[in-house]
Formats: sequence, structure tokens, C-alpha cells
Amino acid sequence: MQIQKNIELSKHTYFRLGGPADYFVEATTREELIESVNYAHTNNLPYIVLGGGSNILVSDAGFRGLVIKNKTSSVKIKGFAGGVDKGRIDLKEAIVQADSGVTANYLIRYTLDQGLAGLEDMLGLPGTVGGAVYNNSHHLDKLWGDHIVEVETISPTGEIKKYTQKECQFDYDVSIFHKNKETILSASFQLKSGDKEDLWKIANAAVKRRAKTQPLGAPSSGCIFKNIPVADAMRLGTPNGTRSVGYLIDKAGLKGTRIGGAYVSEIHANFIINDGTATTQDVFDLIAQIKTQVKAKFGVDITEEVFVI
Repeated sequence: MQIQKNIELSKHTYFRLGGPADYFVEATTREELIESVNYAHTNNLPYIVLGGGSNILVSDAGFRGLVIKNKTSSVKIKGFAGGVDKGRIDLKEAIVQADSGVTANYLIRYTLDQGLAGLEDMLGLPGTVGGAVYNNSHHLDKLWGDHIVEVETISPTGEIKKYTQKECQFDYDVSIFHKNKETILSASFQLKSGDKEDLWKIANAAVKRRAKTQPLGAPSSGCIFKNIPVADAMRLGTPNGTRSVGYLIDKAGLKGTRIGGAYVSEIHANFIINDGTATTQDVFDLIAQIKTQVKAKFGVDITEEVFVI
């Protein structure tokens, strides 16, 4: 392990924001990830595991402890059903296991190349497999946890554990890992065989949909707030019952609203953009203003989806 000191976390987040970590280490293998967690435990160091750096907002003060940058990269088929046709494996169904540091897009492209269906609607998802498992990432009505059959973790005290899909307690933006603070080592997905050409068409359509509706390429964490409850959507009579908090922010007239170098996206109102000069405090202040004005106009309390460090 090569432990570095005083590393600026702004270089490791989508938002391009955040102060220094006291200690910083990159884990490129499962063994190094386990070693890093055990090192933190042995030395009584607070620690966090950082994947792609999406969906997080790091304070200007940084983090007093060890940041473990997860760059583990193994993806493999560990089980399949099918046969052999003309010397080639004919997959009917497969279990694909991916390290938590693998980018979500790399895993999705891997499954598409294998002609395996299930994750194609998620292409374009930012971050890593571990982050997507932790928060049960979603796109439209599809959830990352829908095809998971097993998640392997290491506890803060160094115990290696395995969870079934049911034990993961997946829900919208929720998993058991919010509660137990265990570090995800890998996830296994059960996927069915599909037509490779059709799967790529679905995947590319998902990417195009994101490009039209989200401010891709701009420094941002992704969506700042969670969708509103169904009851609030029904009470307000939103179009087609949409639960989109971006709709409420837009109707509150907040698109383009700016504090310092942070502003509400004109493309998607649930995105806050860093124009390159923002501080995390600018974003905190803008979040507070949005919450206040949405509450005043619609009587809805909105809550953050982004994780604050």
C-alpha cells in the first residue's frame, strides 16, 4: 500500500469539489481493498471508500481520515446455463461477477458483448458497481439491484460476508449497506441470453435519452434530490403523476438560480452545476434555497439524494 497525505478530493469527484483527505490510498485489487480496510481498522482511522466520485459532495474541509480509492477491476462469468454449439458456448443464462471498483459502464458493455440481457437500460450510468449497489442506482423504472443474486462485503472489523438479493434490502435509493457501513467487494448478477444487436440498440437509446435530458459533461454530482413520494405527486396533480423533483424545482422558477459558482441547470433542474469557481459551501447554500422555495410553493419537503462527506 502506498499511502499518500493531504490529497485534494476535488480531483476525484464528478463535482470537482472537496478539500483534502488526511490520508489517501488506491486499491487496485480485491486483496488491496481488504488490506486498506483492515489498515484503517487496526490504526483506528475513520475511512470512506470512494468509487467513481459521482453522487457525492465533499465539504471544503475535506475528510479527517483515510480515503480508499477503489480501482478494483475484475469482471468474469462465474457460472452459466447452456451448451456448446459448433465449438462455441451457447449461453442461456449466466452469473456475471464484477469487482466493486469496476465502472458501471464497463460492466454493462461487457454483458452486452456477451449477449446477456438485463443491464442494457442502464448504459450511461455514472460511477462504479460498488456505488450502484450501495445506493441501488436507477434509470427510469429499472433498479440496479433487480438482477443481483449476491453481494460480497468486508465489515469495518475485517469480516468477509455474503448477502443474497433479499438480504440486501434493496429499495429506491436504498440498500442495507447504508445501515451496516460495510465495504462492497463484489456483486454477482443473474442475466439471461438476448439478441446482441437488439440489446445494443436499447443501450444506445438509453445513452441518447440521458444526453438529451441531462447536462452531461458539466461538473455535477448527478441528481441532487430524491424523487417526491407518490402521495405528494397525487396531491399536487403532477403531469402523468410524475414524482420528478426536477419538475417542482422548474415550476418554482429556480432554473438558472446561482449562488457563487454553483447554479441550477437549465437542462435538468435537479442538477446543480459547478461553473469551475464554486465551493462546496456554494452548493450547500443553493440546496438550502431550493428546499425552502419548493416547500413554500408546493408544501413538499424534499430530501437530498447526494451523499455529503
